[in-house]
Amino acid sequence: MEPRLWANHLAYRSAREPENLLNHVRRVYLHLQLKQAEALYGAMLDLFLVLGDKGESLRNGLLNKAKTVLESDAFELFAKNLKQGLQKNQPYPISQHSVLANFFDGGLTLVDLDAESNEHAGGRIDPLEVAQEELTFGDIEVAQEILEKALLSSPERMSLHIGLLEIYKHTRSLSSLLEMQDRLGDHIKVAQSAWMETRYYLESQG
Repeated sequence: MEPRLWANHLAYRSAREPENLLNHVRRVYLHLQLKQAEALYGAMLDLFLVLGDKGESLRNGLLNKAKTVLESDAFELFAKNLKQGLQKNQPYPISQHSVLANFFDGGLTLVDLDAESNEHAGGRIDPLEVAQEELTFGDIEVAQEILEKALLSSPERMSLHIGLLEIYKHTRSLSSLLEMQDRLGDHIKVAQSAWMETRYYLESQG
């Protein structure tokens, strides 16, 4: 399989089956072989987050192999946390290649596809699920566009509001938030506190 497609496939499988260590290890070795520093960091980050404080020997072995490819700051992050592992609630540099990291309280994962999503899907593909798959492959702009269109069509869905706000917060796009807020008008009342909280956060970031 062509490397890019294989990388996308492994990223997708890692997002769907985060406890499957084989997929994570395959991702690491693929980006190691291709000498892709940023993608390697994302794959290593996912593996460290899944393992937590377990699998120190595995993490150590992969980190030693990755030393010549990783950027120095990325290597130091993993080296400093080799013993205790990385936790989702601690700060670390974001990566568009990570499929598990929670960038706000531990990763850019949209709200769970729960009863609300199933109820509104009506047998069709739910926009939240489509947007999450785009995020899995690093297409944040596409995911944002999907959720914006979906929210304008179904402004009563709280999960769409929260999912879109997570993207705005991750991309620090105050302008996009303000534009969408104007387009929604009174419909932001469905999740008004979340809109205001995200807006205040982005304004505080300058």
